[in-house]
Amino acid sequence: MPHLSPMNWILAITMFWVTLSILASTLWWTKHHSFSSSSNYHSPSMQNLWKWF
Repeated sequence: MPHLSPMNWILAITMFWVTLSILASTLWWTKHHSFSSSSNYHSPSMQNLWKWF
């Protein structure tokens, strides 16, 4: 295991959980909102934003 200071361990673990929770919430939101009744629900600006990812 890499030898990091306690502060670096706290930061690394925090960043890991933040990234994991953002990914999980994004997947959850996509799964529950991708089947909307209106096809024009998503704005073009949001589609352009997703292209950057």
